[in-house]
Amino acid sequence: MGPAQADGETGLLRIAHLSPDTPAVDVALTPAPAGGPAVDPGPDVAGALGYGEVGGYRALPAGSYAVSVRPAGTFPGRPPALSAVVDVPAGGARTLALSGTFAELALTPLPDDLTAPADGTARVRVLAAAATAPTLDVLVDNGPALAAGLPFAAESGYTAVPAGPATVRLTSGADGTAVPVDLAAGTVVSLLVLDAPGGGLTVRTLVDAVAPAVRPVGGVEAGGSTTRAARFPRLSAAVAAAAHDRAAGDGLPVRVRVPAAGVDAAVTGSGLETTGALTVPADPAVAGWYAAGPAPGRPGPAVLAGHVDWTGRPAVFAGLDRLVPGDEIAVDRADGTSVRFAVDRVVRSPKDAFPTDAVYGPVSGAELRLITCGGVFDPAAGSYRDNLVVFARLVG
Repeated sequence: MGPAQADGETGLLRIAHLSPDTPAVDVALTPAPAGGPAVDPGPDVAGALGYGEVGGYRALPAGSYAVSVRPAGTFPGRPPALSAVVDVPAGGARTLALSGTFAELALTPLPDDLTAPADGTARVRVLAAAATAPTLDVLVDNGPALAAGLPFAAESGYTAVPAGPATVRLTSGADGTAVPVDLAAGTVVSLLVLDAPGGGLTVRTLVDAVAPAVRPVGGVEAGGSTTRAARFPRLSAAVAAAAHDRAAGDGLPVRVRVPAAGVDAAVTGSGLETTGALTVPADPAVAGWYAAGPAPGRPGPAVLAGHVDWTGRPAVFAGLDRLVPGDEIAVDRADGTSVRFAVDRVVRSPKDAFPTDAVYGPVSGAELRLITCGGVFDPAAGSYRDNLVVFARLVG
């Protein structure tokens, strides 16, 4: 299935196996007895999940669900070894952790905060899942402490950490371990502290959600005429570094095709205006990919922006207002591959109330936004009062 996403009526749920001495499990999900929409149980929820593994987020209608845990490969009709009821909040996210030792096994719901980190930072928490560490101190070199005295089977709060390569130091009693990690700007990260197979501790870096390294501000000027005052885009050091780290190699987008909107156009990289707003290519026939964000097909919200018109003629994204949910968008990449997205919704909003969090906020899967102008034309500004944003999810 495609990447999960939450909205005002759904929430996100995933399953984590954090019990060191518990064998692999199957996890089934059904509506709680109080009722609710049907949800098919099965491996697509979590099948043969082993220690240290975390399933992907699944989007579910908000409400209560009964969770059943059985040894991997067990007949689904067999009574579960462990069960619980979990609430899935509208617009929120939960990790349901199988935690503790086998003798004291528990299902623990953990609230996940997937809101955007500040520019240039990652937001990090620690999940203590190593039975050999009764308490745990976790420190980032040249950075903040992430946990102090954290008990086994507990979680820390979230901490803002400067983005980039770092060393995480784990201390439990007299024992210490140093583990290198790379914390990308704009990511929400869970550090799973686990018992290493050969003894000692190890860390698994789990990227929960991804946002652009630098978030644009305000609406996008993507229509009008050459009489409008020129704006000078900038590619700041932060944007340039993020573009190199996130899209180096053949994953770069080179073309976008949207049959239902009549779009078949080249794609080039774009940055920010001096105001911090997203800029669009000077060529009205070309779409611009925001290079400080994820490349299309990678986790996070990839963003393409283009003009709706120019000097009275239709431009690259003139037909976006014709799109409806289910319409297909294809992005061709420099390596000859393509990724396909399906439209979820099309939103028009005033530029002075641009939905920044919805467009650029962290998401757990690969998503796409197409942005252009719409609404009433303002002759004084030489552009339109609104922006049109197409939200889409990866389907192949």
